[in-house]
Amino acid sequence: MKLGEISALPATELQRHLHDGSLSAEDVVNAVLAQIDRFDPELNAFALVDRDGVRAAARAADRHRAGNGVLGPLHGLPFSVKDVIQTKGLETAYGSHLMAGNVPGKDAAAVYRLKAAGALLLGKTTTPEFAHKVLTDSPRHGTTRNPWNPDFTPGGSSGGAAIAVATGMGPFAVTTDGAGSSRIPASCCGVLGLKATLGRIPNEDGADLFGAFSYIGAMTRTTGDLVMMLNAMSGAEPGDPWARAASYPRAELPSEPASALEGLRVHYKPYLGNDALDGDVSQLMERVLEMLGANGVIVERSDGREDWGSDMARACIRGLMAARMSQYSSADRARMDPSLQASIAEGEAIDAPVMKEIPLLRSALYRQTEAVFESADLLLTPCLGAPPLRVTHLATEPVEINGRNAGPLRSAWYNYPAPFNLTGHPALSIPAGRTPDGLPVGIQAVAPWYDEQRLVDLAAAIELLQPWEVTPAIKEE
Repeated sequence: MKLGEISALPATELQRHLHDGSLSAEDVVNAVLAQIDRFDPELNAFALVDRDGVRAAARAADRHRAGNGVLGPLHGLPFSVKDVIQTKGLETAYGSHLMAGNVPGKDAAAVYRLKAAGALLLGKTTTPEFAHKVLTDSPRHGTTRNPWNPDFTPGGSSGGAAIAVATGMGPFAVTTDGAGSSRIPASCCGVLGLKATLGRIPNEDGADLFGAFSYIGAMTRTTGDLVMMLNAMSGAEPGDPWARAASYPRAELPSEPASALEGLRVHYKPYLGNDALDGDVSQLMERVLEMLGANGVIVERSDGREDWGSDMARACIRGLMAARMSQYSSADRARMDPSLQASIAEGEAIDAPVMKEIPLLRSALYRQTEAVFESADLLLTPCLGAPPLRVTHLATEPVEINGRNAGPLRSAWYNYPAPFNLTGHPALSIPAGRTPDGLPVGIQAVAPWYDEQRLVDLAAAIELLQPWEVTPAIKEE
């Protein structure tokens, strides 16, 4: 099998080859590293590639198999980790010059679990500095580009992770999601991006454990791979108060995905507090809904123009960012990305009455979301208000939708994912097709707490009935 063919295989197929010995772990790693060599110089998905470490780990995995050792469920499968997540012995620099040389002494729980299941850590993927925005560029690593068209952004803040998965630079990517940072780049790059229920995948290193709205997430190209990754990372963790006593049924890939749609009730909202939706995005949403309806899904609708907490999300994110960054001197801050400096200043300007009200507003938003599930199994929305933006677009610039200024990115472009970081509900971006310009678009599915299985069922059905395309990097040898 050629290297390009190996890197294009999903983890579910690689697993079979690795277990029966038709491929070695070293074969798979070499294929993925070759893919990185071919495409990363232009796309800039990786902050750091641990070539020596992953090759050594692959050889050890092959020796273990040759010795008839018990193989883990992810034996020999390469994965990447966003450069804001702790990795033992491997620099975690948050995309910042200020964190150069920061080498953790332990892995984050999710990373440790993937390794314990047999997966092999490739390296760290690019992120905006301290993951502060939804576009992936940083003073330290420069600009990260969309694999479908390098003139456009892959989204953020897990932009490098989305590119890595989309282009075959490893089947799994560990991400974070604070306001959609897994789902936004997944939508922009045509892959699956999951934010699980609060606490299902532990985030014990989160800055605010009790008011948590930032999650460890997962990205894959296929639903089967997502199931493997979710099962490996889920479970109890005493370092995360939301995960201390967690116990979940294993997610399962449905054997007959189309049958899972019969009688499914979905509620579609084309807006979530915004007032503009790109025409091409709207058409792709309608195509998915029509396909679902033709396969037994009961589709209800409402416009979604009620308040979905955009201002509250901004206050939460900017306030916490200001608190986290208060340790840095004015000289340090002068070295930061200008948009990060602006975010810190915005957070510092938030007054006390606004912050006092947040717990009440967050509770009301949870109840508002729960009300949808009184008559629906899933809530569906666009993932973004428009297709991927130009790579030159600044985080502080408004977005233009349908030929007019639609307002700030947070309230007009990525307003769809952010509410569910605050409510704790699991949410998944599923590829919904490409615009006439060839840019990917995702549909967001939101489920009741702990019902990731419903998201898996929907993704598997869409993957079967309306298969999403893979990037040219996957198609080429």
